Amino acid sequence: MVYLAAGCGLRLGEMLGLEVEDIDFDTREVHVRRQLKLLAGRRPYLGRVKTKTSVRTVELPDVVAGPLKLHIDRGISAVTLDDDTDSRRTVRREALLLFRGRDGEPVNVPTFSRTWAGARAAVGLPARVGIHALRHYYATVLIHAGASVKAVQLALGHSSPIITLNTYVHEWPDAVDRTRSLIDGALGQRGTAATSAGGRA
Repeated sequence: MVYLAAGCGLRLGEMLGLEVEDIDFDTREVHVRRQLKLLAGRRPYLGRVKTKTSVRTVELPDVVAGPLKLHIDRGISAVTLDDDTDSRRTVRREALLLFRGRDGEPVNVPTFSRTWAGARAAVGLPARVGIHALRHYYATVLIHAGASVKAVQLALGHSSPIITLNTYVHEWPDAVDRTRSLIDGALGQRGTAATSAGGRA
């Protein structure tokens, strides 16, 4: 899950809702189609993802594919749970979930919280750091490598580029500097000429 969060930018529910068939090692893609919903008072179940654009295909880097393949090769057994991805009816079905609890059942909130707390403490991260921080890490890697707002939006499954900008605008300082340079390069000499001519432009 750590590899998927940091290397593919998936949300917690999206990772927990992944099935073996969603990982395509040939095309090196992860297909995000559903999420595991963890609500108080109800057993974990499969549901629709956060937004329509959250249904997406994410590139699968080698650094993520390797550990995932090892994980799958150890054996994944089916678990039975409710599937609410069709809002018209709930289906009880078997699913080959990639990640499950020690008892083989879908992961629930208390179980995940304890597991994450132990892993976080083992590597010396502050208590305030949740697994969602790895999704932010993924986004900032893309941004600082030159990815556009639209590319980051699609990779993260945000509903609009505005959400991406509002969340990560501070990560694009180089883009702002490039914008200034482009305008200075295109209009700078003309602006200087206009100023020396008494501003008659």
